[in-house]
Amino acid sequence: MIGNQTKGRGFRGLLNYLESQKDAKLIGGNMGGNNARALAREFKISRQLNPEADRVVYHASLSLPENERLDEPTWNELANRYLEEMGFDSNQYVVYRHSNTEHDHIHICASRIRLDNGKIVHDSWDYKRSETIIRQLERDYGLQQTQSSHEKLSRNPSIGQQKRLEREHEEYINGERITPQERPIKQQLQELIDRATIDKLTMPQLVERLQLQGVEVRHGLTRNGKSKGISYSWNDQKFSGTSLGPAYTFPGLQKHKGIDYQPQRDDEHIEHLLKNPKEQAVESQRFINTIADFIEQSVVDDALAETLPQLTE
Repeated sequence: MIGNQTKGRGFRGLLNYLESQKDAKLIGGNMGGNNARALAREFKISRQLNPEADRVVYHASLSLPENERLDEPTWNELANRYLEEMGFDSNQYVVYRHSNTEHDHIHICASRIRLDNGKIVHDSWDYKRSETIIRQLERDYGLQQTQSSHEKLSRNPSIGQQKRLEREHEEYINGERITPQERPIKQQLQELIDRATIDKLTMPQLVERLQLQGVEVRHGLTRNGKSKGISYSWNDQKFSGTSLGPAYTFPGLQKHKGIDYQPQRDDEHIEHLLKNPKEQAVESQRFINTIADFIEQSVVDDALAETLPQLTE
């Protein structure tokens, strides 16, 4: 089983997507609404408990291999266990099942704000914890053991580094350490690139998105116009694509993460981005802010559309 997770700011957009897919079905959760609009209104209950919180939307997908299927009660049980293990044991959530691919899979939309105390569910080591939980669920439910693309295609810490990280994490859990240990910069960068490539992008779009996150990208071409590779610099540390893993090299981004690269279309744009990273980041941020303002206004307009008829009755 392969899992993926992202965080966002707007419930309505995610719920609209989950509801709009062909043969999508709302199969579970702990909420009363039965459509995107009703559920979005209901999620406001948890939002009101922590109005200052940002990125409160949690989206997880769990997908089985082609030859496996689960019935709805089992999917619901599995989703509930996954959320509880991830720390969502007092949170609003719904489960949608999609049949738009060859892989039987579900999507979970949850609030990161706990209903019992209004605090945000912590997300430290969430990718690592998710993989550990999924491996255990596979064993408990007799499912095929499946490595995620991140596990297979990234360079993992050495055995010594891993033992140190596990020891420090255990010390934090037991109260012997005041603050959680910092994940290695290399792993943080891998996860940042994973999140940046979650949707289908062109290579220039990926470069621009990474620049917005503060990642310096370098890419060169030979005299014959072929790629010399890609490297990244983040938090004052430099990494070649090869050192991060096969999925982070220039051809690996295309093969394993679905990044679309067409030399004639993209090379000039990439070169401009690399020469003017700050300028491009500012322009991109302006665009994002404009879109965010538009979305926010759309939410206000939706609310007015619902409220005005009641006021005029």
